[in-house]
Amino acid sequence: MKLQISYDFTNLSQALEIAKKTALFADILEVGTPLLIAEGIRAIESFKNTFPDKPIIADTKIVDRVSDVIPMLAKAGASAVTILYGTSNSVIQKAASIAHKHDMKVILDLIDAETMGQAARDAESLDVDSILFHYPHETSEFYSNIDQWEIVRGNTDLPIFVSGRITKKQILGIKALKPQGMVIGEAITKADDPAAEAHYFKEKLTPRT
Repeated sequence: MKLQISYDFTNLSQALEIAKKTALFADILEVGTPLLIAEGIRAIESFKNTFPDKPIIADTKIVDRVSDVIPMLAKAGASAVTILYGTSNSVIQKAASIAHKHDMKVILDLIDAETMGQAARDAESLDVDSILFHYPHETSEFYSNIDQWEIVRGNTDLPIFVSGRITKKQILGIKALKPQGMVIGEAITKADDPAAEAHYFKEKLTPRT
């Protein structure tokens, strides 16, 4: 199971400082939406230059202008981009087509989906590469919405990553659901010892041999 660490800072230097302490334990690095808004495309460039061997996710949550945005992200070094389910199917399919031409992946974020089952079924035909089962940071923790997981999982064969203020107390319960990965942000990046927390989560997600 993969660990994706999300760096939701508004200062690039601070984000990189924490990333240097934690990237060793991450399979994927996410340049969070606040960081993209605050620092722009250079945030992607800086992460890729600093961690050339790590996949870099651009959490853009785009809904249009994919022909302009995705090539810029690809040039900057992004490995994947998030797009909101609530935009039109044609935009999602176009985003996937453009991204794949640039050796990028598209992650369909269900944060704005009204019907989870339908969103999961639709994803199968939209040529996206994975699904983000995601609840807003401001509203609830992932684990409080666990009933929706089976609805999503039962309607798609695509890889699913989970996100939503995941903490230590929830990690084993979510792991038991067997998603393909977890996105963890503040539980690691805002901890007193980010490296120790990243190590803890990575160990919990790594299968025992």
